[in-house]
Amino acid sequence: MKKAYTLSKTSLLAMLLILSVVFACKDDDKDEPTPTNNDPIVATWQLTAVAAAPGSTLPVDPAALVPCLYSLKLTFKADNSIATADCDNAVSLINAVIPINGAKWEVKDGNLILKDASNNSKSFKYTLSGSDLQVSVDDAAVIPGSAAIDVVLKFKKV
Repeated sequence: MKKAYTLSKTSLLAMLLILSVVFACKDDDKDEPTPTNNDPIVATWQLTAVAAAPGSTLPVDPAALVPCLYSLKLTFKADNSIATADCDNAVSLINAVIPINGAKWEVKDGNLILKDASNNSKSFKYTLSGSDLQVSVDDAAVIPGSAAIDVVLKFKKV
C-alpha cells in the first residue's frame, strides 16, 4: 500500500518563505567596473627640470632649496587621481603653485586641468612628446616670497 505524503499549510508556507529569501538575495560581491582613462598622460613621471619660460629668469635654482626636487615622481592614475612619491618637500613647494597633493586631473583642449581637494581648479598648458612631458605654469612664485614668473616643469616617463 502506498502512503501519500501531504504538506501541511505551515510546511508549505515555510518552504515558500525560504525560497523567496534565497532568490531575493542580491550578489553583492560583484564590483562595478572602474572607469579607465587611456590618455597617454596616465603614467608615472619624474621631474627632471624646472626652467624659466623664455623671457623669464629663475631667481635661484629650486634644487638648491629642495635637494630631492628631481627625485619627485607624479603618477597620473587612470581614475584621474594623482599620487606623489619620493620628495615630500618638493610636493609642499609645488603644491603652493600647482595643486598636486590629493588632486584630480583632466585633459581638455590641450590643457591639463588640476582640481584640489576643495574642487578649485587650475589649468595649465602642457605638451607630451613620447616620454617627455612639459607643463607650463604662468605667474608662479617658484620661491616663496619671490616675484612670480613663468616656468616650465619638465618630466620624464619612468
